[in-house]
Amino acid sequence: MQSVDKPPDGGWGWMVVLSTFLIHVVDVGSYRSMGVFYAEFREVFQESAGNTSFISSVFVGTILMCSPIASALTNLTSCRTVVMAGGVISAVGLGLSYFAQNVVHLIITIGLITGFGVSLTYSPSLAMVGKYFHKRHATANGIAISGTGVSMFILSPLFQFLIDEFGWKGALLIFAAIALNGCVCGALLRPINLTDDGKDKEDENEDAENEDSSKTCKAIVPFCQKVLKMFDMTLLKSPSFLVYSLSLFGLTLGNSMIFVHLVAHAQGLGVEKTQAAFLPSILGIIEAVARPVNGWLSDRLPVRKLYFYMVGCVGLGICNIAIPHAQTYVALVACMVFYGISSGIFYPLIAVLVRKYSGVTRISGGLGWAFVFQGAAYLLGQPIAGWLYDATGNYDMSFYVAAAFVFVSVVILLLLVPKKGKSWTLDTDKPVLDVPSDVCDGVVGLQVRQLPVDMDSVTHEGQNNPAFQHEN
Repeated sequence: MQSVDKPPDGGWGWMVVLSTFLIHVVDVGSYRSMGVFYAEFREVFQESAGNTSFISSVFVGTILMCSPIASALTNLTSCRTVVMAGGVISAVGLGLSYFAQNVVHLIITIGLITGFGVSLTYSPSLAMVGKYFHKRHATANGIAISGTGVSMFILSPLFQFLIDEFGWKGALLIFAAIALNGCVCGALLRPINLTDDGKDKEDENEDAENEDSSKTCKAIVPFCQKVLKMFDMTLLKSPSFLVYSLSLFGLTLGNSMIFVHLVAHAQGLGVEKTQAAFLPSILGIIEAVARPVNGWLSDRLPVRKLYFYMVGCVGLGICNIAIPHAQTYVALVACMVFYGISSGIFYPLIAVLVRKYSGVTRISGGLGWAFVFQGAAYLLGQPIAGWLYDATGNYDMSFYVAAAFVFVSVVILLLLVPKKGKSWTLDTDKPVLDVPSDVCDGVVGLQVRQLPVDMDSVTHEGQNNPAFQHEN
């Protein structure tokens, strides 16, 4: 295993970015294309919109909520091993879906088994990007997760074509063969060991608190310390990390409603199946371009990444309000363009902000727990949208409620906005560390030191230096 003092910001890291990009194309991006299967499952099994939505919601929820398990396995073995195992498990789950006779079977095979396999490929690959990059983290992360947009552009029409040609069972078998390529992606994740954690003093003090809090648990139950270290549960005691995770829950709750119901909503307006299935592809194209571009911009513009992130969230909420008012296919395409731009602003920064609030050496655990909040949101969001459709007979209310959740997440983020003269963390009883400069999200802001009132108390050690005396 390669040992370095700090992230190399390049080199083999670009191969890691390529691997993570392909994982997002093959595995992670597939959940956004499940809307094509959603319409087919509902027609074949004659189930309600809410019940059928559970397939996709459990699938995405399992991907995200099993992330702490993936992080723990990564700590025990390596990212490479875990990702390759995830590729095999996800293919097995899709293969077993061929024998499905009802929606419950698909919830187990696609939702739980395939979801767990994809989970083993998701967070470890993003954690590896965070270990290889620091200054260019947002750029590298934006390129990596743009694979989701490429996946939507490719998989949505591909799934529709496969369903038309081979039926939904044959389409799932071919999808299983595609998922096996996750093993190849995992082989590219060369392990790296960071000897320097590179965290700010605020993070170091926070880690010291977490270590002290775990001593009591260690004294009571010896095994508890090992569990805490494996799953990094002490991160949940960090106020800034917890607030950001709660905001991420609200954002994901609103963002999750569109993907499963977008195609059905378009078909309800009279749009043909092929054209409706192409809407997620349009969104994917825009996201594939917007994510790396916005990641690059956030690394270079003199704006805090938190503010950049909030702009994207507000834009997403506005787009959700606009979708019910789009009554033509052209209007829906316009909504997808602006939706892709908005989501392309905040998505590259999710892993970056998690890394900031958890630290580089704890990024695996930080991503794991952040994705738990996202997973809970996906478990609730899509069924809520389905139940709203069953109650109202249209998808308009679902999009309005989704916008409300997104705006609530922005309000929660205001707790992380620094006040004048404060650091980026939440206000606590602790004094702000006395440092000559405050580096926040790559933007340097000077801090003014307060001079002592009693000037006689100031030492003149520098003037007593022999070099000065010799000069004078």
